[in-house]
Amino acid sequence: MGDFTGLDSVDVYAYSILLIDLSIAVVMISGLRFLTGLVANVDSAEELASRDNAAFGIAMAAGTVSLALMLTGAVSGELGASYLEEIVSVGSYGLLGLVLIKVGRLIQDKVLLRGIEIQSQIKSGNVAAALVDAANTIAIGLILRAVMLWVESETLSGLLVVLAAFVITQLLLALVTSYRIQVFARRNNGNSLQQAFAEGHVALSIRFMGHLIGVALALTAASGVVAYSEQTLWIALMTWAGVTLLFTMLVSLLAVIARNVILAGVDVAEEVDQQHNLGVAAIEAAIYISIGLFFTALFA
Repeated sequence: MGDFTGLDSVDVYAYSILLIDLSIAVVMISGLRFLTGLVANVDSAEELASRDNAAFGIAMAAGTVSLALMLTGAVSGELGASYLEEIVSVGSYGLLGLVLIKVGRLIQDKVLLRGIEIQSQIKSGNVAAALVDAANTIAIGLILRAVMLWVESETLSGLLVVLAAFVITQLLLALVTSYRIQVFARRNNGNSLQQAFAEGHVALSIRFMGHLIGVALALTAASGVVAYSEQTLWIALMTWAGVTLLFTMLVSLLAVIARNVILAGVDVAEEVDQQHNLGVAAIEAAIYISIGLFFTALFA
């Protein structure tokens, strides 16, 4: 058989591993539908088909992309020494990804955006809330994918590093969220960004989404700056955390400079905050994402 197909035993094993990884990925992604419904406390089929809830669909789509990003990090790298080892390794990281998506959404609801129940808003069909949820979920997926590629171990220590990176990620996303809340309040006589999201302000949510994803893209580049070392594991992780903090601040600073040039003569606060200008909000979001992409090209 090997002579006929041109494949030796090593090739057959490698392709078998790839088939196992693909099967695990399909199962995990399929299971996300039920997890999304569980998080929102709804029946996913009813929300998608009966109620035509676009907000729920956006949140579920973002969760699918986020989980896929994490899984690409989990399946990359060296093949497992055995079929069982590969199943355990990829399955563990996949399950961890599912759990972290749920935890990340709960943190966003209860900590990052206090004053608005994002999942309840999604259940009621609020597209703006769904975009905010999507921003957080995809940001988590991007950063954890980079961490999984950075970690050169598929042991328990590797899982612990991923968990630690998740905590650091949530702190940085909280920093970005706090910045956006304060900027909105300053521009709008102390009004609440959370309340604006609850009222369905899609333009604000688009800008917010661009900012979070731009930062997440930049943070993926930190893994290319800091070398992973099993011997000095926690030093490497703390160094990675320091670089990610620096990159978070640089993305916001450079995006403001670029925005002032690209949107010169445009009153961004008036257009986006007051007039719900989707076009200007999309340009702002694109600026943040573009800066993040440049970081990945330069440092990753």
